[in-house]
Amino acid sequence: MRIFPLLVMLLFLLSSSALAQPEIHLNIPEYVLRLIDNGNVLREYHVAVGAPYEPTPIGRFIIAYKEKNPTWYPGSGFADKTPVPPGPSNPLGTRWIEFLPAYGIHGTDRAWSIEYPVSGGCVRMYNPDVEELYELVDTGTPVTVSYQTLVISEKSDGLYLTVYADVYEKNTSTKENLYALLGSYRSRYPLITEPVWPIAVEFPAERKIKLADPPGKTKK
Repeated sequence: MRIFPLLVMLLFLLSSSALAQPEIHLNIPEYVLRLIDNGNVLREYHVAVGAPYEPTPIGRFIIAYKEKNPTWYPGSGFADKTPVPPGPSNPLGTRWIEFLPAYGIHGTDRAWSIEYPVSGGCVRMYNPDVEELYELVDTGTPVTVSYQTLVISEKSDGLYLTVYADVYEKNTSTKENLYALLGSYRSRYPLITEPVWPIAVEFPAERKIKLADPPGKTKK
């Protein structure tokens, strides 16, 4: 009779290990950071990103260093170089997760800045959110930062395109980029209609456009 509890424990351990491959994905124009494991989105967090004149780096990185209750050391752009110790006035908040030298995912003492492009290149989070993320990732965790102003999503009533503001002025909201994103969707959504170009979206607005009805649905 002891075999059954042992099997249950073994299955639990195996399932736990299967969820031990987290990745952090951030799409700058969305202001959303996602924790992904084996292709599944485990968490979504609203964030602030770098200002256009101090953009958040784009590319693939890994978490190199973590610190609880960090001390903030003002950079070269600050006249006052006095370090700010941990506490409610610390610009780094309660956690620091570094993915590139001098660049990190961290908390903030300015909650109003979340979902705005106002940081010095780092990724700001609400303190409770970064505290949760801190416990879910470790050094070596992959971090992917992308810049996509066009995002396609499948919903129960069809295929949609979301257009985000091009805050870094990279001119990514183009017809060519849409065609590249559509890819295999074309074979499953034959009723795709093309938006009217150019598509203008001003921050902080976003625009949703229905591209196609669900597969198999015919218009009357």
